[in-house]
Amino acid sequence: MEGFDSRTEVNEQDLTQVADFADSTSTSDHNSGGSHGSSVQESDFEVALDQALEDPLLEDGSPESEHNHAKPESINNSLHTSLDAVDVKSIDLSRVRTTEKFGRRLARNGDLLDPGGGNNTVIGSKGDDVIVGTGGGLNTITVGGGKNTVVLGKETTNRIFDFNPRSDVLAFSEDLSLDNIVIAQGKNPTKGGIDQPLDSENNALIIDKETEHILAALTFVNADSLSVRNFSQVSSEALQNLAESGKFETTLQAGDGGEQLTGTRKSDRLTGGNGNDFLYVGDDGFRFGKARGNGPGEFPFPNNSPGVTEMNLDLKGGVLRVQGSYKNFEGLPLFSDGATEVDPDAVIPNGADPQALIEGFLRVPQDSEGNPISGFHVHFSPEGFADATVERYFTVNPTDEKSGQVTGEFELEPELQAALLGNVLYGNLHSTKHPVGENRVEFNTARFT
Repeated sequence: MEGFDSRTEVNEQDLTQVADFADSTSTSDHNSGGSHGSSVQESDFEVALDQALEDPLLEDGSPESEHNHAKPESINNSLHTSLDAVDVKSIDLSRVRTTEKFGRRLARNGDLLDPGGGNNTVIGSKGDDVIVGTGGGLNTITVGGGKNTVVLGKETTNRIFDFNPRSDVLAFSEDLSLDNIVIAQGKNPTKGGIDQPLDSENNALIIDKETEHILAALTFVNADSLSVRNFSQVSSEALQNLAESGKFETTLQAGDGGEQLTGTRKSDRLTGGNGNDFLYVGDDGFRFGKARGNGPGEFPFPNNSPGVTEMNLDLKGGVLRVQGSYKNFEGLPLFSDGATEVDPDAVIPNGADPQALIEGFLRVPQDSEGNPISGFHVHFSPEGFADATVERYFTVNPTDEKSGQVTGEFELEPELQAALLGNVLYGNLHSTKHPVGENRVEFNTARFT
């Protein structure tokens, strides 16, 4: 599935491609005023640049966020939000249709994934999946390829890394009243990497205004790209019939202790329990292309460095192994071969103080696995967004002043596996000549097979 790119306009005509899984539908009688979702007006670059310019300034006049690579000491990860704290959009949900019966296509090509209760992670498949996020708690989801449906239920939150407004659908369960549904854009500017708050300004939100519960947080999606075609209401009978009539290759049920359920490349039914479960497509359900980076691709401050970076990624058994190289760099990667000072002729487009930059890096002397600081960091954001919070450090081994090797082996928790396969991680290589970043490498090459 292609990730949402706010540089591409998404309007109602585009959304005619959204999957209609229902064999028979009826128009809902619920009334809700408003208009359809509108297209995105600003490019990701413009938004990021505006945010950089609006950052609080330190004494040196540079943006505060550029110096902070550590996770905030306190992040509000509440599953609720006040409507006063978000930007409410107007979508006429009275036109939402009710799914009475799911089509056969799902049973042939997709999975039925129900994580149950607890705090779960779900990674879907290439097919047209139905993910039932109604069991309470928090579900972190990468839907995968295909045209997918995520069912929303009362007092359950679904954080979706790769929701595609062109093809995916959010279906409200019968215990939700459409009169109480609010579509909004978050306004919280707090960063935090993968731990960013659900009501982040980067996220489109689906809220039950009766309880102020966040039913869905669509990361890095602009709420203006959503329309009534992205929503439906599903009957309990439709889900029950799907579960009973689907021709599944594998049917697995978790207990209550928290388990990993792994599917096949065919149609599966995976059901979680009351523990913290991981419903996983399987190591053979995807592949990676070569990840590349260069100076003009550095974001949000592109540069003219001739340096290029290439990396090969492999994820097996929750372990990410990376091998790559960089060449023709204008500076030595920071913290490699004793490089702890910025070049006097360094290119610093955001006007930051060089020493403050170094001090910002040193706030994170090692990552969560204990890997020591280096100049090459893993961050959480898709192409067109930036978050300086460090998730992991690569090992950088220079072979000369301009070139070298990059390696890494990380045990990723399920949420980071979902982020990687949802194409919302990237790498940034900081050098003595370009301490803000000489090459940015997008880890957006995952493809479901």
